[in-house]
Amino acid sequence: MMLRFRPLLLGCLVLPFALTQPAPAQEKAGFDPSKAEIAPLGLPSPYDKFLGLDQVLSLNFDDWKKVYGDIATDVVVDKFTNESDVALALGVKIADGVMAIKARNVQGLNDCSKQIEDLPKKLGVKDEEMSRAKTVRAHANKGEWLQVFMELGFLQTDIMKSLRAQGNTKRRSLIITAGWMQGLQYTAYVVKNHYSAAASNYLREPVLVKAMQADLNNLPEDIKTSPKVAAIISHCPKSSRV
Repeated sequence: MMLRFRPLLLGCLVLPFALTQPAPAQEKAGFDPSKAEIAPLGLPSPYDKFLGLDQVLSLNFDDWKKVYGDIATDVVVDKFTNESDVALALGVKIADGVMAIKARNVQGLNDCSKQIEDLPKKLGVKDEEMSRAKTVRAHANKGEWLQVFMELGFLQTDIMKSLRAQGNTKRRSLIITAGWMQGLQYTAYVVKNHYSAAASNYLREPVLVKAMQADLNNLPEDIKTSPKVAAIISHCPKSSRV
């Protein structure tokens, strides 16, 4: 009787063993440089720069509040009629919002988020797509700065999604470039007023500048020749040499 169950018993022992053995390794295809793609420029968030400067210079919230007060640029939204100028102003205010977070400046953050809410409407972004702006202000008023930072990032993403959905992605390059350039202005201001060799390294971003140049050079001719955009394009080679 036992002999009749041996094949079954053997199968029960062998099957789990077989299932637990690793599958033969599959060879990975070799790297083909011709298929490599450069990722698009990320949304402007110079916060990492500010954190790095903190490590080198040991700045406090009062120091950052002064930086914000000296550099942040208020915009009168109703005065903007050109879409390219609106996109550039939006990028600047996004960077200002990031600095307001770094400075723990509630009023500054409230002002920035209101302007970040109003400017995209001139680019066709709907009210319901800007709902996070109110959430940003609510968290700022409660001093919940991590949530403020996260919601501001989500708000940027919502704006970009809306522009892409309506076929207005050409403005994306302007928003991103203006945001990074305003972040550079903050960084340069801090380095100038607290100079050290280590701090000056935070100004060097040749790869970022070249990526911005490439994006701007791919814009339609009528956008590239608008006065403010043309000025930024002409300035990029100087920035890459820092």
